[in-house]
Amino acid sequence: MKKIILSLLVFATILVALPHLYAAEEETGTLVVHFKNWSENYDLLGTHTWGGIAPHGIHDGVDDFGAKFIYEDLPVVPAENTETYGWIAVEKPDGANANWDNKFTGDILIKKSVVKANDTVHVYIVQGSGNTTTEDPRYFVADNTKYNMFLLYFDPSGSYEDNLGVHNWGGWSQEATGWNEPLKIFSTAGNTATGMAVKASMLTAAPTEDDEVPGAGLLIYFGEGDGSKKTGDVTLQLSLGEGTHELGAVGFAFVYSNGNGVTTNTNLFYGNENFADFAFNAFSFRLLPYTVDATSGAATGTYAVRSNQVIVKTSAQLANPLKDEESELTEEQTLALVEGWFSVKEITGEDTYGPALTIDRVDFAAGNDTIADFVVVLADGSELDITKDYVLFFDNGTEEASIELDLDRNAPVITFPLLGEDKVIEVEWGKPFNLADFPLYDAVDDRDGDLTRAVFVPKGENSKLDTRTVGDYVIMLQVSDAWGNVTQETFTFRVVKPEA
Repeated sequence: MKKIILSLLVFATILVALPHLYAAEEETGTLVVHFKNWSENYDLLGTHTWGGIAPHGIHDGVDDFGAKFIYEDLPVVPAENTETYGWIAVEKPDGANANWDNKFTGDILIKKSVVKANDTVHVYIVQGSGNTTTEDPRYFVADNTKYNMFLLYFDPSGSYEDNLGVHNWGGWSQEATGWNEPLKIFSTAGNTATGMAVKASMLTAAPTEDDEVPGAGLLIYFGEGDGSKKTGDVTLQLSLGEGTHELGAVGFAFVYSNGNGVTTNTNLFYGNENFADFAFNAFSFRLLPYTVDATSGAATGTYAVRSNQVIVKTSAQLANPLKDEESELTEEQTLALVEGWFSVKEITGEDTYGPALTIDRVDFAAGNDTIADFVVVLADGSELDITKDYVLFFDNGTEEASIELDLDRNAPVITFPLLGEDKVIEVEWGKPFNLADFPLYDAVDDRDGDLTRAVFVPKGENSKLDTRTVGDYVIMLQVSDAWGNVTQETFTFRVVKPEA
């Protein structure tokens, strides 16, 4: 009887052991986390982690995007698995202990289900103080079966429109349904050193039938027509760069807001090699230089619009002191405080300046919580002299900047759109002059715009026409802009007798 029982126990043991002897080997994959901080300084950078991945005393090297952290042989879990790997970028001066006074992210919770069997998955993270949430995961996963574009967007004003998104075309995995119906792709990816939100998205596009990069493009806007555009066209191909690209490749496009109605791409930077230029324009406080939109002709930046009026535009929004509820200053004192932020001085030599010109007042949007646009009005007797050079200084106790003022030294341009190069108009001898024979002309100034109505014929020899006498009569047109820049152009009336 004992033999029978012993045999049964052995058989049961075999039945229990067999499934383990023949179980399939667990599938694993590799996860690579790419991290970018705004300074791009990765010395002493490590990680604090939990949930099944080991911390780094120091990163595994620096690639084009930033520091990279490699995690091999991670188990593959079903897509519905909600477990996460916890991850924080933090300085580790001794390679082991975290300096929590210098951490670069909040708690980033990376879903374990992103790991793919026998594959390497790439995740992208940028500097920021916030934690992962459902709306803002704060990490972006590249798709190895498609082409990818990591699109980062920052508004220095912090005013992200509720309907902000993209209009896109040309083969993206997900496309907008129509114009003025933005595809809302952005989530908060990180934060600046001052806590302002930075938005980003990872877009993907499948290869063409010829296994090439599709002609996918987009523009950022908030769905209120051309006036809501933040960029011109942003393309997948340019983000990837020149040459051929394998599936899984990631292109990079960095954009900062330069206002609305933007149709050029002066605020767009492709590729990580241009990130430093993006960061300088997007994150550093400065006075923006004078520029003119090539399409609309609209001027922006810091410049003297006339001899007593200077337009000032800052790169970042400033708190409006009139809205400071804790301030004990009167409104008059607060306006004087803002006026004190600015000074205008003549350049008298290398790093030497004359006394500050007297400012009458500084205008700004007093009802807004934040401000980035000002008009400095100079007092009578302190007007700018177009023959001299000036610097505008800004100092509010927190931010400090200066810029040489762009004075209007360009005269208007008069053109005759219907005349040939010789600018000659024949009129018939012996007949009263017909005003319909006067040529069509335009006068445009780079700052004052259309000055056609201001064109006149000055008195003098070049203002006379006598149809009773055969010959050439040179006629002069004149116009001046707000700065007194004068343009004169001439054309010729040729009085001729009709052939007999």
